Amino acid sequence: MQFNITLLISIIGLSILSISWHHQTYTLYKQLKRATLDNHQIVALNKQLLSEHSQVISGTEIRESALIILNMKEVGEKDKGKWFNGSIAL
Repeated sequence: MQFNITLLISIIGLSILSISWHHQTYTLYKQLKRATLDNHQIVALNKQLLSEHSQVISGTEIRESALIILNMKEVGEKDKGKWFNGSIAL
């Protein structure tokens, strides 16, 4: 009789611990899922910003090389709409 009561109390105690561990695991899974989603959003935003930055840099580099290496000049406001060597300045 004493053994049965001890066995019953230990089974109830382990059941309560099992429920607690399951809840902790589920909470940890939810936090991991949220952190993974946030990480993917940050990576996507970083890629977008890097892409935009590289487009700005490449456009600036092309403009600078055209001005310096090719010895071209920038079109001013007064030059727009005039014809230069068969093409119109935009």
